[in-house]
Amino acid sequence: MAIEISKGLFYSSLLTNERGVNKLEKLYQSGVDSLRQKMASFFPHPVEMELTGFFFLPFSWLINNLEHTPTAEMGFHSRVTGDLKGELYLCYSRETAMELISLGMRKKRTVRKFFLTKFDESFLSELTNILINTFWYSLYEELPTRWWLTPPCSVSNVLKSIQLASKIYSLDRRVLMAEISAYNPDFKMELIFIPAGESLNTFLAKLE
Repeated sequence: MAIEISKGLFYSSLLTNERGVNKLEKLYQSGVDSLRQKMASFFPHPVEMELTGFFFLPFSWLINNLEHTPTAEMGFHSRVTGDLKGELYLCYSRETAMELISLGMRKKRTVRKFFLTKFDESFLSELTNILINTFWYSLYEELPTRWWLTPPCSVSNVLKSIQLASKIYSLDRRVLMAEISAYNPDFKMELIFIPAGESLNTFLAKLE
């Protein structure tokens, strides 16, 4: 019975293409490996990263999850157009923002005095641009696709931005949420993709 309930909650037509989904998860893992290598050259010492979550969730479940997690306090949004269409978000907590800035500046920043200077914002924007493009390029290497990413723009309230997106995309739509965890220092980021139309189905079929 538990299996049937789980299937009822998370079952999606996307998941009928099991081979395509498994291949996509492996590509996400490769993307995280690429991020680890890129961050090693960006920061003074290596940052261990791994893919700790890979979920297809109903849009309504995603919004409910974001309402109860601090991970989505800050973030960046990029629009995907071309053969693959949708909205891409990279989000994280204020603590994570301070950890990233501290790594880049080689000086510890405290969350109690959370305040982003123009330099901090520029640094986070540049870092996010590198992360998203490095990750996305790992997908392109496996399956060249005609897609384009708009430059990531800062989103001060990720939840509100995604709630606005729900007015365009139906709440029963399945969205892809990947959790990326880092160690030493410890922090987490969420990479969320809201697909438009049937473009993700087509992409998964090509992967298969």
